[in-house]
Amino acid sequence: MITPSFLEKQQEQLLNKDYDVRISNLAAFIHHKINKIPGKILDIGVGNALLIKYFNNQGYKTSGIELSQRLINDYKKQKALRGINFKKGDITKLQGDAEYDYVLCCDVLEHIKDDKKAIKNLWSFVKIGGVLIISVPAHPHLFGERDKMLGHHRRYNKQQLINLTSNLNSYKISMLTYWNIFGYFPYYFFEKILHKKINDNFRYKKGLINRITITIVDLLFKLEAKLPKIPIGLSLVIVIKKIK
Repeated sequence: MITPSFLEKQQEQLLNKDYDVRISNLAAFIHHKINKIPGKILDIGVGNALLIKYFNNQGYKTSGIELSQRLINDYKKQKALRGINFKKGDITKLQGDAEYDYVLCCDVLEHIKDDKKAIKNLWSFVKIGGVLIISVPAHPHLFGERDKMLGHHRRYNKQQLINLTSNLNSYKISMLTYWNIFGYFPYYFFEKILHKKINDNFRYKKGLINRITITIVDLLFKLEAKLPKIPIGLSLVIVIKKIK
């Protein structure tokens, strides 16, 4: 019998939800940064499908590529995902036709050994004038047991992401920023000082205390979104525009 991985369990816990305090706020942050202009968007590495649900609800013409056929089968059962085209595929083996206004790849590259090949293939789906949006876990010094449990090969700093884009052609970095500033400090405290796994079960379980925690975290994310500059965070978000 195959035991589901930590990542698979996390995906299953979020799959039937329409909101998650982290992922939904990440989607809103990205949406704000790409000027809220609906277009044709491809989500590569759909996972729990919360990002694609968000952009579909915002009026974008959404499509998705996912490595797991099991997850794709689950998507087909969800009313919120009806009408969205999903394709099974491995981004290290796929080439696009430069047809999308937006290509979204969130929390994916850290799972791929050859991230240079992956980003080149991602770029092939972006049309001229379109953008590639990537989010990855930040700060290599934070790499630890939780990353290993999630199947991460690395965490990134800003220079590593900039170096990764050098594999592309005809591009301009429109934005490179940290995200989730308030999550950085408890994560560092638990993972690097206490050497214990940080507990984020409040995201998945019901109960009054969990609802209060979610409300507080949600407010913190909304406060962060108003900051003119985010000096540190658990994630990095980069927006890369394809130019002529």
